[in-house]
Amino acid sequence: MRTRHLGCMAALAALSLSTATAADHCTLQTIGVLPVEMHGLRPLVWTKINGVKARFILDSGAFYSTIWRDAAVQYHLPLTSVVAGDAYYVAGMGGSERAAVTTVKSFEFLGARVPKAVEFLVVSQSPGGSSVGLLGQNVLRIADTEYDLANGIVRFFKPIDCEHQPLAYWAVSTPYSYVELKSLDTLQSHLRTTAMVNGHRITVAFDTGSPRSYLSLDAAERAGISTSGPGATFLGLTGGIGPGSTKAWSVPVDTFQLGGERVQHAHLLVADLDPAHQAGDVDDEMPDMLLGEDFFLSHRIYVAYGQKRLYFTYNGGPLFNLNLPQPGSGTAKPPATPSAAPQTGAATTEQPESDTPTSADGFRRRGMALASMREFGRALADLTHACKLAPTDADNYYERGVVYEQNGQPKPALEDFGTAVKLQPDDIDAHLARALLLQAHPDADPAATKSDIESDLGAVSRLAPPASSVRLTLDDAYGRLGDYPDALDQIDQWLNTHPLKGDQATGLNNRCWLRATSNRDLNEAMADCDHALDLARQDPAIFDSRALVYLRLGSPSDAIIDYDQALDADPNISTSLYGRGLAELRLGQQAQGQKDLAAAEKLDSGIARRFAAMGLAP
Repeated sequence: MRTRHLGCMAALAALSLSTATAADHCTLQTIGVLPVEMHGLRPLVWTKINGVKARFILDSGAFYSTIWRDAAVQYHLPLTSVVAGDAYYVAGMGGSERAAVTTVKSFEFLGARVPKAVEFLVVSQSPGGSSVGLLGQNVLRIADTEYDLANGIVRFFKPIDCEHQPLAYWAVSTPYSYVELKSLDTLQSHLRTTAMVNGHRITVAFDTGSPRSYLSLDAAERAGISTSGPGATFLGLTGGIGPGSTKAWSVPVDTFQLGGERVQHAHLLVADLDPAHQAGDVDDEMPDMLLGEDFFLSHRIYVAYGQKRLYFTYNGGPLFNLNLPQPGSGTAKPPATPSAAPQTGAATTEQPESDTPTSADGFRRRGMALASMREFGRALADLTHACKLAPTDADNYYERGVVYEQNGQPKPALEDFGTAVKLQPDDIDAHLARALLLQAHPDADPAATKSDIESDLGAVSRLAPPASSVRLTLDDAYGRLGDYPDALDQIDQWLNTHPLKGDQATGLNNRCWLRATSNRDLNEAMADCDHALDLARQDPAIFDSRALVYLRLGSPSDAIIDYDQALDADPNISTSLYGRGLAELRLGQQAQGQKDLAAAEKLDSGIARRFAAMGLAP
């Protein structure tokens, strides 16, 4: 995330921390340990906003901390209007967005209340999930920071007498490496350095807010890497903060080198990292590559702000997690592993603590991190140990249920979600997970009925704030149940609490899709899609929705025009391929129609069944 025109925003007040007497050798004084929960490839941390718990995404790549607009509404935070000449912008892979500002009078971090009020930028776009915003460098750089995300921990240290000492203290007998960071100060706090791709120098940023590592299109071209060359695969659309999206590819590279670590014959993700800069919306430049959460999970990292160095060791496993599900439906390539870094020898620091978990929370966090790395067996072992150590903690059962479901075991997942609900009846996540699992895997409990699913969805609807992004998940769930009025109500609640253009486009598109799939209020559906396209002209999802409306209205030629628009942006949209195939068949274009239907079913084996359930079949 980037900003411009920061004006006179106050820096985060320092926490009150104890000091230590300097020793005659390098010492790291632990001043805070921050538990981190990995939800997929999102590192989440708990804080408190005005005394109420709030979960943020840990974002080392964000210069300033942000709060989502719906969360600002939920926490009753006042928004400051931005006047001309003092605008605030945030930018990411989705483009740029003009932000508002809010002040949190009481903010708790690391178990302590920050002495002064803290300012946050407010943006409308969120990546979904249960986070309220991004925790950026204005909070994280209170001290040297160690990212041990494979163990679910971030540690903060005060180095004493360590000016010229290596600070990878845990690397007693294992190789470590380091890089020199570019200038670090309160206005330029991004963690940036240089690396090499195919022998070409690039700038990289260490960014826990990006689930995966991305090489920019410009840098790929400079290194002679083509997104249409041998071995390159188009994966679909991806995005971040900002209203738009960008295409992503998997491409082969001969070498990637960072410090003393070298990877040969890897596959990297490539995307346009800088749409906002090309549009002239921001002043600073994006790096050539983001080293995202996949990099952090496969490494242990220490940021030494005073030394302007970043130390790291390789944990093992894939360096770039391209074996994980990718944007769109492209086929991922096997991950690469690096050669050993050259630096060895113990850092001359006192080791603060053991890495082995000693509590249920520790085992749960490590299990969640292992699940993020797709090591499901080890993850389930840790989460089962957490359940044994704390059998009345609903979170342990919920997280184990999530991993069971990811591992293709819906029955034990359903049991764990049920246990979580019994232990914590107001657990929104557990209620929603149980309902969605029963919809996706009815055989997990043959005795379950539609009313059981409706009961869980109703609990979520009662417990969630009107502005919560869970409303858009509920609308889809109710729609698949055939409950049109409740699905429509969820979208209306969302639209009534999200006045900004980007949010309105999302809600209008959802309502258009709901009406089209339900074959109801088709004129209103067309009006919704038309309005959404006025607000977000290039969004392929809206063209896909409007095409379905045309198909329902008996206008296959118009449907094909919109399906073509959607597929020009993303050729892997299975609903557009299948819908276009149906439209072509209705126009007598048998060969092309059958080709599109087959391509859609290759991407999504269940798509014919879902369209048939809507009354749409060849």
